[in-house]
Amino acid sequence: PDFDEIEIFPIDDEKTAEIAFEAGDIDFTRVSLASLENYRTSLQEGATLEEFPSLYYVWVGMNVQHPNLQDPKLRQAIQYAIDVPSIMEAAYFGAAEPSTGIIAPGLIGHRESSGVPPEANFEKAAELMNEAGLSDVTVTLDVLNKATNVTAAQVIQATLASVGINVEVNIHESGAFWTLGDENAGDRWKDVQLILNRFSMTPDPYYATSWFVTDQIGIWNWERFSNEEFDKLHDAAKGETDNQKRAEMYMRMQDIMEDSGAYRFLTHESSPVLYRNTIAPAMRPDGLPILRYFKTA
Repeated sequence: PDFDEIEIFPIDDEKTAEIAFEAGDIDFTRVSLASLENYRTSLQEGATLEEFPSLYYVWVGMNVQHPNLQDPKLRQAIQYAIDVPSIMEAAYFGAAEPSTGIIAPGLIGHRESSGVPPEANFEKAAELMNEAGLSDVTVTLDVLNKATNVTAAQVIQATLASVGINVEVNIHESGAFWTLGDENAGDRWKDVQLILNRFSMTPDPYYATSWFVTDQIGIWNWERFSNEEFDKLHDAAKGETDNQKRAEMYMRMQDIMEDSGAYRFLTHESSPVLYRNTIAPAMRPDGLPILRYFKTA
C-alpha cells in the first residue's frame, strides 16, 4: 500500500467535515448538498470536487404499533401532508430529487413513480383526518442532529401543522439516535412515533428490503411494519434469476410499504466528495471510498 497509516474520523455532520477539510485536518470527505454550489464555483486550491449518484435512501417512518399511530388513515394523512419538494429546497438546496421508494434509479426494482405524489395534498390529508374522526393531533418526530435532518424536520413540522397535526421534534446525537428502535437498548422504542431516517444499500435491491421484514422488528425495522406478502416476496426475490420478474417483486414490495401508511419516501440525496490532489482515491460508483486502493497522486 502507498500509505503506512490511514486515520478515519467518524463525523456525522458533513458541515463539520467541511470545516475539518478546509482547515487541512482531513484529506477526503463527503460534503453537504447545501455547500455543493459554493464548492462548484469556489474550490480551495489543491482540492478536487467530484459528484456521484447516491444509494442512500431517506424517509419518514411511522411506528405502526404506537397508540398514536395505529389508525392507518392518520398515517396516510401524514404521508399526504408532507411536501417533499419543500424539503428538497430547504434542506438540500435543490441539489437532490424526490424519491419514489427505497431503491434508487438505475437499480433493479426502482419505481418510476410512487402512489403518493411528492407534492403535498392538504385536501386529501384533511379528508383522511375527517374520516378518522381526528383533529388537533400531536406526534413526535425523532431526528439525528445534523443540519440537513433538522431543517427537513422543521419543514415537516410546518406542513403537518396545516392539517392539524402538531409535531414535536426530538433531536438526538448519534449514539442515542441509532439505538432508538433497538429493543436490546431498553424501552425507548416504545416512545418512537415518527422518525426521519437514512440508510444506504448495495447495488442489489435485496439489501434495501432486508431491514423491513418482520424478523427485523426491534432491530432495524423501527416502524414495526409486518406484512406476510412482503416477507415472502423478499425471500423469493433473492433467488429469482429473471431480472424483469425480480424488478416487479421489488416494486410490489415498495407498494406494500407505502400502502401501509408507515413510510413517506423523501430522497436518495447525491454523493459529492472532496479530496486533496495529493491523493488518488478509489471510489465506488456511488462515491463511497475503498480505502485499501487509495494511492498517492
